[in-house]
Amino acid sequence: MFNGDKLYMLPSVTPLQCMGFVLAGKGDVLAVDGGTAAETDQLENLLLSLGGKVTCWLLTHAHFDHIEALIGVLERGNVEIGRICYQFPDSEYIERVERQENRTARAADLENTIARRGVPVVRPQKGQWLEAGHFRVLPLSDGSAVGESLNPSSVVYRVETSGESVLFLGDMDWRAEEKILREFPEELRCRVVQMAHHGQQGVTEKFYRHISPRVCLWPTPEWLWNNDIGAGFDTGPYKTLETRGWMEKMNTVNYHFENTVTIIE
Repeated sequence: MFNGDKLYMLPSVTPLQCMGFVLAGKGDVLAVDGGTAAETDQLENLLLSLGGKVTCWLLTHAHFDHIEALIGVLERGNVEIGRICYQFPDSEYIERVERQENRTARAADLENTIARRGVPVVRPQKGQWLEAGHFRVLPLSDGSAVGESLNPSSVVYRVETSGESVLFLGDMDWRAEEKILREFPEELRCRVVQMAHHGQQGVTEKFYRHISPRVCLWPTPEWLWNNDIGAGFDTGPYKTLETRGWMEKMNTVNYHFENTVTIIE
């Protein structure tokens, strides 16, 4: 699929949902998010096995299950990172919405750690290509706050590699989709898509049909994949099975979390 390049999807090592992807090709490594603190070891080990250098690290948004592993990698200092690309809403907004959702905000910790390690920061410019060695990255949103949640502030990235395109949606949800559909209708069409918000309560079926993917990447643990929080298949409150139904109608190939890193090549 990737003409010699490889895409790695890292699983959660706890029951929590998380998100971490790595693309490797032609000597360059591109990372996307990373996971919780619990995923730090597996993320660092993978990056070291690929040479210990990351050309560019993309962050979609500031939730802990996307950025904590990067904080851990930075603190250890064993991986060389060329630059980190992200744009979060302002700190007061992040602190407020995280308190409302009973979460501890980690964005300030991340930014302090980046500054302490001296890693260059690039702010994604919506609609402007970013060259990341072998990879080309097009941000389709700018990280602006939407409503009272960090999810719709996710920066959406289109990543182009050897003859293939991958769309990373982060935790984007329906509140942000109409603007992106209006501004980037052609750029949204990709063969490979990361399912928004772990495949549940993210974007609409209409949005996925517009993307028209052939391969879906689900950063989704088994319990969430089956919407089973302990009482059996599809007995939980999540919309994962509904989303799975949409993608089955589109005849996509679906990858979700296994016990080890999923490698697609």
